Amino acid sequence: MQLFAGSATRAATRAVAVGTGKTLRTVSRRLGRGGGTTMPGHLAGRIDPGLLAGLAAGLPNGCVLVTGTNGKTTTTRIMADAARRAGLAVITNPEGSNLLNGIATALLVHTDHLGRLRVPDSAIGVFEVDEGALGPAIEALHPRLVVITNLFRDQLDRYFEVDFVATLWQRSLRRLPASATLVLNADDPQVAYLGSDVAAKVLYFGLEDRHWAKPALEHAADSRRCPKCRHDLLYELSFYAHLGHYACKECGWRRPDPRFAAWQVELDALRGSRSQVTTPAGDRTYEVPLAGLYNACNALAAAAGASCLGVEPDLVQAGAQDATGAFGRLERVVSGGREAVILLVKNPSGFNEALRLVLSGGEPRWLLLSLNDNQPDGRDVSWIWDVDFETCAGQTAFCAVAGLRAQDLALRLKYAGLAGETGQMLVEPDVVRAFDEAIARTPAGETLYVLATYTSMWALRRELVRRGTVAPFWRQARAGQPARTGQPARSGQPARAEAGPEAGRAGSR
Repeated sequence: MQLFAGSATRAATRAVAVGTGKTLRTVSRRLGRGGGTTMPGHLAGRIDPGLLAGLAAGLPNGCVLVTGTNGKTTTTRIMADAARRAGLAVITNPEGSNLLNGIATALLVHTDHLGRLRVPDSAIGVFEVDEGALGPAIEALHPRLVVITNLFRDQLDRYFEVDFVATLWQRSLRRLPASATLVLNADDPQVAYLGSDVAAKVLYFGLEDRHWAKPALEHAADSRRCPKCRHDLLYELSFYAHLGHYACKECGWRRPDPRFAAWQVELDALRGSRSQVTTPAGDRTYEVPLAGLYNACNALAAAAGASCLGVEPDLVQAGAQDATGAFGRLERVVSGGREAVILLVKNPSGFNEALRLVLSGGEPRWLLLSLNDNQPDGRDVSWIWDVDFETCAGQTAFCAVAGLRAQDLALRLKYAGLAGETGQMLVEPDVVRAFDEAIARTPAGETLYVLATYTSMWALRRELVRRGTVAPFWRQARAGQPARTGQPARSGQPARAEAGPEAGRAGSR
């Protein structure tokens, strides 16, 4: 009788927790206070601490976790789409709320009024996970598959140096059972080494196209030493940051051979890429309508991960071809009859790749760069001195700087030689006012490129949602389509303002 009473109490607690979370999510969306993607899971978890683990245990096909400094959102999206094409009912967190609370919210949406998970036998969880939350996520979700895209220096006040994060990951991955699979980037030495001491099966992906190799490591490279013996690595090829082909002459450790390898990658400026990829099932061609070499790598990671779920390469190929970027990732908007493209930047490696992409056409560009130092951005902004802004010299028609640390950014650009060639640089801390001024100065037929850190991007996007220029992030993610640009979000009326993945916190990126 006592056991029955205890079970009844737990069931009642879970029902209350789920009901409270679902109500909060509905109210949040109706009042325009955000997408209800994080706080519902947070509050429900406070009522029932075992909620996340309990709901995840009810997924018939288990969970997949995708993490890394850059690319985890896009990789998760492509994997989730490929899994759907294979007939799996995918539960995911497309809005980017990638802490445990966000994952809990994604699961409680699929519960009944008694707090029980109601999903078909084909259900599987495919979740993006913040770098710092991988350990707790593994403990709570017991994933069958973990995919790691890369590891770059990011938010030093939160993550410290890459060695610290790699150590945390290594400890967490050792808890994976032999039945699990670990998919790693062979081109990133810190990530590749994670497969050296785990019980799980390990599969690698990587680039083999020498055409994109650079003569030497970039200044912003974060991993220059062998993770096994700490001596300097020798690089035969360097693609970007510290990603490339490497070996240690002291201990002999070297880049693992990838099972999924891109041998020929063709980049088509801002329109996307086409890659010839070798897979265990034969060669395939992956076309991705998302620009940049890094998005070709994201598609490769998704292909490797999806293969571990038994998804045919042809279905991944179709999913990659229909891929859409998340909000703030090459998001196109139209304001005042002129086009702008928003790119989220948050560390030296990502900023360098964004600049390389924007400047790839060879024509002078109109730029708005915005830097904040709120908690989700990282308080330490010294990393801007490792961004290769010097590449903008001679290729910038106009440049505006904005954000809480606009003056720091302006000083960095002055030393990069941009202030003189673009005339008087516009320095406006308010990102919305800076955007309005910059888009007004952008000639008809040209594009304004907005490179902004996390909270700065959200401040701008919140105003664009209020004006009806873009759809709220959660509506866009739910539809699986990019926001319509230059049109009111619905019925000709301005959309309600959005708050961003609620936390406004470091993990919701």
